[in-house]
Amino acid sequence: MADVGCRNTVFGGEAQTAARFLRLWQSRGIAHFRLEFVHETPDQVGDAARAFQQYFAGTISAERLQSRLDQIAPARTTDGSLFVPKDFKRLYQLQ
Repeated sequence: MADVGCRNTVFGGEAQTAARFLRLWQSRGIAHFRLEFVHETPDQVGDAARAFQQYFAGTISAERLQSRLDQIAPARTTDGSLFVPKDFKRLYQLQ
């Protein structure tokens, strides 16, 4: 899908979320976040935005936010490109 800048983006079937990283990022000084939606309904966008508002207001935890997002997204959620396996530095020898 091309965005307004004519950049192409490939979207997966699952919504990507960084909810589990928010506390770490906030502790490192990141204070501004952006929500992006592709094919969500207006109700799903509203529900997700309210869940993030509750998290940033301190009324729900990051774990609860993740749980709410899993319920809102029809195909659940993924860490997507934010997922880094624990052994990412290991080099595998091809046979």
